[in-house]
Amino acid sequence: MAGVDYHATPDTLFGFALAGGGSDWNLAQGFGTGRSDTFQAGVHSRTQFGPAYVSAALAFGNNWFNTNRSALGDQLQAEFTGQSYAARAEVGDRYTLPIDGAVLGVTPYAGLQTQWFRTPAYSETDLSGGGLGLAYSAATANDTRSELGARFDDFTTVENRPLILRARLAWARDWTSGTVLNAAFVSLPGASFTVNGAPVPENAALTTVSAQYWLTPSWSFTAQIDGAFASTGQSYGGTGTLRYTW
Repeated sequence: MAGVDYHATPDTLFGFALAGGGSDWNLAQGFGTGRSDTFQAGVHSRTQFGPAYVSAALAFGNNWFNTNRSALGDQLQAEFTGQSYAARAEVGDRYTLPIDGAVLGVTPYAGLQTQWFRTPAYSETDLSGGGLGLAYSAATANDTRSELGARFDDFTTVENRPLILRARLAWARDWTSGTVLNAAFVSLPGASFTVNGAPVPENAALTTVSAQYWLTPSWSFTAQIDGAFASTGQSYGGTGTLRYTW
């Protein structure tokens, strides 16, 4: 992943980023494997109004999928390409709180984002000729999320080098649609059925903790851990970012 930010004015920033990735997955007991290769592109902007800010972002992703599964001894393969589209807007205002001789930054914020995921109509190839391959109708799913929460920051030094500690705590509300797939057997086009996807939790608590340390005036390293906690599931993720600014 790589990107560029440009300050059009001291208070307004524009940027873009390009990314590529790949992932593999498999099912237990040899029931199937798959792979996805991804290209992503995005643009974003942020404007400061004193301690307040407004930000927005747009993103696009193209995903190439390959699946290989077994069913009653048949080997079934499929290849298809899907797209994803996303938009996000956010507003916030930063306040400072003196605590034990330090100054803690608190930024209440509100955000709204929407994501669309599209898959085309495609069919599996039954390499064994047993007739168990499936044909899927084209589908589009949407997840729209609102966020309401606060970000926290604290500036300190380690060995006379800047260190910024950050955290986030927020409530997320999701509205989803299009999580149903219609499928039919290739050899029996009239024998269709419906597959229901795993539901996204409607309400979740979002958490983030991170630390950014400046190695030089231009180079910094950030370690970050994110979590989402809901009644029906939890997710965790970690990232490391090496950043050069000039």
